[in-house]
Formats: sequence, C-alpha cells, structure tokens
Amino acid sequence: MTTLTPLLLAVMLFAAVTRHGYWRALAIGGATPVGAGLFLNGVALPTFYLAAVGALLGVAVRFLGRTRRTERLSYALFPGAVPLLLFAVWAIFVTLVAPLIFEGTETLRSDGTTQELQAGTLTTSNIAQILYLLLGLAVVFFLARTPGLGPQVIGWAATLVTVLSFWRYLSISFGLPFPEGLFDNSPLFVKIETEPGGAPRFRGILSEPAGLAGTCLVSIAYSLSRATQVAGLHRAGVLTVAAMAAFMASISTSATFVVASVALVVLVGLTFLAHIFIKRGGLPRLAILAATAAAVAALWVLPWAAETVEQVVDQKVSSSSFEDRSGADERSYGIVFETLGFGVGLGAHRPSSFVAALLSTTGIVGTVLFASAVWAIVRSAIPYREFRPVIWALTAVLITKVIAGPDLGDTSGVLWMSLGALAYAGMNAGRSPSLTVPELRRARH
Repeated sequence: MTTLTPLLLAVMLFAAVTRHGYWRALAIGGATPVGAGLFLNGVALPTFYLAAVGALLGVAVRFLGRTRRTERLSYALFPGAVPLLLFAVWAIFVTLVAPLIFEGTETLRSDGTTQELQAGTLTTSNIAQILYLLLGLAVVFFLARTPGLGPQVIGWAATLVTVLSFWRYLSISFGLPFPEGLFDNSPLFVKIETEPGGAPRFRGILSEPAGLAGTCLVSIAYSLSRATQVAGLHRAGVLTVAAMAAFMASISTSATFVVASVALVVLVGLTFLAHIFIKRGGLPRLAILAATAAAVAALWVLPWAAETVEQVVDQKVSSSSFEDRSGADERSYGIVFETLGFGVGLGAHRPSSFVAALLSTTGIVGTVLFASAVWAIVRSAIPYREFRPVIWALTAVLITKVIAGPDLGDTSGVLWMSLGALAYAGMNAGRSPSLTVPELRRARH
C-alpha cells in the first residue's frame, strides 16, 4: 500500500456506487501517471491500472449478466472491437511463443542494457505488459458500454494533471504549499529535473520534462478543441488550462514537444481545409475566427517558429540521448528482420518510439491489427461532434508516442480512455449521428 492507495480506493468506491460514474475514477487514476496505486514485491501498479481493475470487474459483471449467448457475443461488437481483440490475442501469443522460436535473440531493457530471450522464461516485464494490455482493453470495453459517457473522461484526466503540475510550479517558484512526493510516489521512475549539463528543467508531477511536455500537448489539443463547443465560464476554464499547459511545455524545453506540436498544427490545418473545400461542413464561429487570426499571425510567427524548430532539432540531433534513442530504434528494426516480422513479445524489448516498439514486440501482424483497430474506432466516432476533442487528444498522444514514446501500457491511460470514449461515440453515432450528448441522454430517458 502507498500513500495514494487509500485515496484512490475511496474514489473508486464512491464512483462505483454512483450511477454510471466510474469513468471519474479512471480519469483521476490517469491524472497521476507517476503515482503508484499499489506496491507489491518490488512491482508498483500505476494508479490508472489500479482503477482499471474496477473496469475489468465491471465488464465481467455486465457480460455475465447477459442471459442469452447472442447478447454476450454482441457485447464487444463496437466498431474496431474485433481487430482490437485479435491484437491482444496475437500480442500475448507472440510473448509466449517468441522465446521458444527465437531463443538467444538480443533485446534491450529499459535501462539500455542488453538481454537475450530464453526459452520457457517469462520476465516480470513480460507479465506486467500483458496485464497492462488486458486492463487497458477492459477500460475500452467498459467505457464503450457506459451510458451517458461524454468527452469529460479525457477532460478530467488532462485538466487534473495540468493543474497539479502547475501547482507544483507555483510551489517551486513562489513557495506555495504543495504535497511533494504524493502524486509522483512510484519508486520505479527516475525523476529527472536537469539537463545533462546540470541546468534545471521542470517536470511537473511527471518523471521527466519530456513526459510533462507530452502530457501538456494532450491537454492543449483537448482544451482548444473543447473551447469551440462550450461557452461562458466553461470556455474560460478550458482556455486557462490550455494556457497553463502551453507555459509548462515551454519551460520543459522538450524537443519532442516542439516536433509533435508542429505535426499537430499541420494536421489541424489540413483538417480545417478539408472541412472547407472537401466536406463543405459548417464550422463553429470561434474556430473560423481563430483560424483567421492564426493566418494573420503566421506572417510574423512562421519565420521565428521555423528558426526555433531548426535550433531545437539540431541541438537534439547532436546530443548523446538522440544517439541512444536512434540506436535503440535501429536495434528494433533489426529484431523485426531477425524474427521475420514475428516480434519478440510484450515487455521483451524497449526502444524509444512507438512504431519501433509495436513492430519489434508484436510484429507486423500486431502492428497492422492495432492500427486497424484505432482507425476503425476513430472513423466511427467522427460524426459525433462532441467527441472531436477526444480525437484530437488521441492524435496528440499517438504523435508524441511515434516520436518518443514506446510504451503501449501508458501509465496515464489516455490512450485506452480515448479509445473507450470514441468506441462509445461510434456506437451511438451509428444509431443517431445527429444527436449531441445531452440530446442522446434525453432520448434514452
């Protein structure tokens, strides 16, 4: 038991007895990515995955509560459910079989040291990643069948981690009281708050500045998109959260944030143009106003931004960490070749980017299945306008992972919660795509 255990268990219990409210426990668990919900035998269970245990129980209760076999079979059939389940089965199969077939294959641990696959041996990392995958899937299926679910499941998680990190910044800068070591209490994470030369960097309640920057990008993407759908104090609140996140990302001095932000801005611009010239769909007035202002500001901002990006990229490319990350990814693609595209299993190898991790651990088949599942879920949710902020949050997560985030079992849980929320939206958009969340709730009651 850790200091967060009783707090999280209380939240889980309260959310469980609240009608359709357990998503709040998942969001709160995801708001402390470096927090340990339980610590047993040297293994720390992240707070999100402790909350996910409740989602797993919820899925089991709902499934067993269906009286007919046809009802049970239809339980999982939201868009993308089949490839997602096949991905899990395949990933676990590869993890169990790869050591037997490719014994002696050299892989990398999280600390950069090497190890070899051993036949008949499952490491702690293998078991942990399998459990995280199963709990993550439970969250997706649980949220997909949670009546009245809204995009707030991501909003709560993104807002809480941003506010808590900003609170810590105020504590460091101005002496505001802050419970240091409470929200980031996991002993398995190395806390990094300096550059290699010793210059200070800010990490918030994450383990390192790069983690904070990625979290801030998710918060910015969600908040700015959500601001076009709300008004009054709610809009002021989400814009304030976006401003907090942008400020903390800037002082984190993360190259990942700079590159990921550029990629996200390009996607936003392409999406905006597609709405105008291809779909000819209506856009909120705030979005049109923001786009116009951005176009005018770009005349002055783009030259400065291009110079800044070039400096950050050049500095990163010349650093030792870039060489280490590149070497880890290069080894990943070597593993894909050596295993004939089969992979070495979850937790058996740790590169520095998501695509390299998927290919080297779950193989070509696993990567295709995962990409197919994500695409099917996102595509089905697009007609549901209220969930567009979740799509942008998921996009930010995936971009950040592709650049520098190898973990499928993300301790923030934003990946799994986003997929679950979008699966719910996709199911209901298929039935009534023109309804908003409040209208759908009224229609059901």
